[in-house]
Formats: sequence, C-alpha cells, structure tokens
Amino acid sequence: MTLPRRALLAAPALALARPAAGQARPFRIVMILFRGWEEACDGFRDYFAARRIPVELIVRDIGQDLGRVPAVIAETRAIRPDLVYVWGTSLAIAVLGPWDAPDPARHLTDFPVVFNIVTNPVGNRIVRSHDAPGRPVTGTEYIAPVEVQMRAMARYRTFTKVATTFNPNERNSLSVVRQMHEFLGGGVTELPVALDAGGRPDPASIPDIVAAAKRAGAEWLYIPPDTFLNDHRLALTQSALREALPCFSASERFVQFAEGLAGLVSRYYSVGAFTAFKAEQILRQGRAPETIPVETLTRFSFLIRMETARRLALYPPVGLLRVAETV
Repeated sequence: MTLPRRALLAAPALALARPAAGQARPFRIVMILFRGWEEACDGFRDYFAARRIPVELIVRDIGQDLGRVPAVIAETRAIRPDLVYVWGTSLAIAVLGPWDAPDPARHLTDFPVVFNIVTNPVGNRIVRSHDAPGRPVTGTEYIAPVEVQMRAMARYRTFTKVATTFNPNERNSLSVVRQMHEFLGGGVTELPVALDAGGRPDPASIPDIVAAAKRAGAEWLYIPPDTFLNDHRLALTQSALREALPCFSASERFVQFAEGLAGLVSRYYSVGAFTAFKAEQILRQGRAPETIPVETLTRFSFLIRMETARRLALYPPVGLLRVAETV
C-alpha cells in the first residue's frame, strides 16, 4: 500500500492488510514523529505490508515542537495501542525519560515501545545497555560508531584537523561531538550553530560557521545527525563548496539530497524495516521488549557524490570506489 506523504500525515490511521484468522483486529501502533513522515517510516510501514501483518498505524507528528509531547502522550494513553513507535533521539528522551528513572506522570511507561533513528541510546539513558535495555523499550541505532566513521573519512582523505557544526540544543549531536573528542582529541574544532534571542538555532549563521572551519585549517567538515542541519542541508553543503571544504556525513540526506561529498550511512528505509522486524517480535512472537537487543544494521553504505568530488577536485581513491556507492 502506497500513499502520498500528505495523505499519510493527514490520515488519523492507516490500516494495512486484514487480520489473520484468530486475530480480532489489526495491531494498533501509535507512531510519534519528530519531523514528519520520511524514508524510515516508509520502511517501517512497508515491512508489515510485505509480511502481510495487519496493523493500524496512528500517526502523530509533533512538528519539532517538544512542547506538544504531553498532549501526544495523553492521547496515546487514551488510544491504548499495542505498540508505540518513536522517531529520533530528542523525541525518545522526551517521551520515555531515563531508563532508570522515568516519571509516570510525564513519560510513556504504559506500553511496549520501539524507537528508530536514535543516536547513542545508552549514552542518552534511553536504555541501560544494547543487550539489556532495562525497560519495555527496544529499537535501532542508525549511525555507524563514530570511530568507524572517522576511519572511513580518513580512507577517502587523510586528515589531522576536522571541524564539526551542530545545533547545541540537540542531544544526539552533542553526544556525537563528545565521542569525536574521545577518538581524535585536540584535532576537533567545535563550531555550534549560533542561537537567536529565543534560544533557537539561527540558519543565517551557517555561512560564517563554515568560513570559520576553513580558517581553522579543517580538512573535513563533519556533519553529525542533526535535525536542524538536515532542514538546512543545502545551505550548509553549498557554503562548504564555496569554501572548498569537503563534507562528510553520518546521514545519507546530506549526500543523497544535498551537496555533501561523502558519508558512511545507514539507509533510512532499511533502518525503518529493521525496526519493524523488532516490532513484529513483540506483536506476533510475544517477546518482551526488554529482552530484544538494540542494534544497528550490520552493513553501512559509503556514499560519494561524484559531482561534488569533481567541483572540489577531490576524487576518491580507486580502491574506495570498488566498495562505495556513487550518487
């Protein structure tokens, strides 16, 4: 079943397939989204359709406004779904709270949960550990380990200095930057996006940040998983092109749908389908979420945007081209 994105967001619920014999109704899943329906949601939905698992998807998008979370939690409790799907790190933190101290008055503790497109769920205290979540919550971590990304970046072009920019309001970005320092030490230049008077990240600061990265002698601009940067990915990657500064990303969108040079990424669609596999274990197999490990995909894609490589005159090594995907 395929519907346009607008229809998906407008529909109060989507029914996929018919219940099997002995199943009174489709499994009811509330999908709480941070920035609207996207490729990971497609993968989650399509998995159930391909497996002929009857589900009713009740979509609620907070539109990047965490102030809407309490109302969505209250509505979810009223719906009493069989499962809750949560998209993104900031939203998972707001909806679930810390694994060892959730507040039942503020956080969702009533239903099994799967999360998707989350960065460092252990460091952000969403779960106790990857193997033992410590609560009725499981899901997928979608970026490759930071050390692996840095080594992949060096495989394309060796470096001693890397700059990174990020929204200082996003916990997932801050977590990645901490891990970069642990691996690279003083070779990292942090350039957080400027905040306006209301504490919101200012997109007008992006060109100046990229210019500062170039002045600092950065040989790469690393883009962490960051919703604000994703919303302004063209402005960011085009500013980097003007400064002749190559971008390496943890997310496919900066390469696939912008001007970034390269990235070691998990395909959003595949991560969504993998999350649905974990949901199936809960819904059909009756497994407790706390017994299902939090995992990443076993394979990542090394993406290279060849038009950007040509404009920067930074062509990938021949050996890398044998394993990379070019876009």
